[in-house]
Amino acid sequence: MGKIYSVLTRPIRTFNIENRAAKLISREKPVPAPQYASTEKQKKLSDQVNPYFLEDHYQKNMQLDQRLKDVFVTSTDSQEMKEPARDSKALPQNRRSWENNFTFESYESTMIPMGKCSLKQALTFLLQHKRDPIKYNSENIASEYKMDKKVIDDILKYFKLYVTALPNNSEPIEFLDSIEDPIQELIDKGLEVKRKDKEKKK
Repeated sequence: MGKIYSVLTRPIRTFNIENRAAKLISREKPVPAPQYASTEKQKKLSDQVNPYFLEDHYQKNMQLDQRLKDVFVTSTDSQEMKEPARDSKALPQNRRSWENNFTFESYESTMIPMGKCSLKQALTFLLQHKRDPIKYNSENIASEYKMDKKVIDDILKYFKLYVTALPNNSEPIEFLDSIEDPIQELIDKGLEVKRKDKEKKK
């Protein structure tokens, strides 16, 4: 409704707008905006107390200016720079830590409810069953991980490990010989070599 009213009243508001604007701009002194009654009262009171306050306020006081020019500050502090106290204890030059803080595995919860298994546990018994189906059958796996035998049968039936088939080899190569991360194994071996080198130097 407001938009319709604005559209209808626009011709009235814009009637002869150029002449009205030129008339307002051509005034010698613009009409000031109305002020609050409290502001008017305060201005009258200040005029009664000191009518020349604004003139004195914007006029440069030569006496104060000369006093500022006469002021000269001299510093009595010593200019010597004090060096920070050095610790007598020798600090290590090599701050690189060789601790095994690397991990490339996905997060697995340590609290696994009964009847469930983690991804790592599933890969473990899948790999064990593939290598020795008689020893690691569904009954033994179910009793070890406290799971339902039917669930273990379904996992062994529908989930398989990846294999890589090369064109020159007739037999497929197991893609996952171990569930351990090969990159993590290389890092562990490198850290072990570093640790042995440090022990030899000591």
